[in-house]
Amino acid sequence: MRHSFSVQMSSTESISGLVINRKRDRVFIEGELGLLKEAEYVEGKVLTITGENGVLRIDISRETLLSALNPKGKT
Repeated sequence: MRHSFSVQMSSTESISGLVINRKRDRVFIEGELGLLKEAEYVEGKVLTITGENGVLRIDISRETLLSALNPKGKT
């Protein structure tokens, strides 16, 4: 299953790095969400993390996230 994401920042000052390398087909985004205001699941499918400087949304179910955090064979 493919997972999408979005990043919405309130100011370009909150972005510390944005690099697009077309030769290697890579993108790097780095920023500062600031103090965490809220983390919630929307409709059980989208993890939304809201900080004072922006919002990060990841299309990943709670079950998929928990499975990735606790892979089989790891303690």
